Amino acid sequence: MSYAPSDGVDVNVGEIELRNVLLIEDENGENFNVVFSSVNNSGAPVDLTINFEGENSQHATAEFTIPEGIAEFGNPEGEEAPVLVTVKGLAPGATAPASFQVSGASEVAHQVPVLDGELAEYRDYVLPAGFGQDADDRTANSATEKAAAEGATDTSEALEAEDTTTAQ
Repeated sequence: MSYAPSDGVDVNVGEIELRNVLLIEDENGENFNVVFSSVNNSGAPVDLTINFEGENSQHATAEFTIPEGIAEFGNPEGEEAPVLVTVKGLAPGATAPASFQVSGASEVAHQVPVLDGELAEYRDYVLPAGFGQDADDRTANSATEKAAAEGATDTSEALEAEDTTTAQ
């Protein structure tokens, strides 16, 4: 184990280097923002999966596409949208068992620290309750309205129609 001069942990998996990996509790204490910086010198984007374990063997998965070069994740003002996980039994001050996976590399296990906004440097990463739901609701509502106009019969058809539209 190497020394990480931060509150989070450093994890190397495959050709990806993750720095200052943390979980930051949201305003209502139910979800956690997955925060880290990455360095990808592989020459191509890489898909990363992080599996967190909570109480009673409950699992939560966070998936990321790590772009080439340096990137930051978890900052609501950043280029990469924050990813939230719900992990029962976690509280600030604890650590969450996590496994990190990329294609073609061995899984790496690590304990990820859980923090809240008590420290000033992490306050911007504390997301409001319901963060991201407004955008999801707008997508579902616009997909439903569009599909209804096109004759779709249920929400799943509506969302499929929206996925097809946004992929074009």
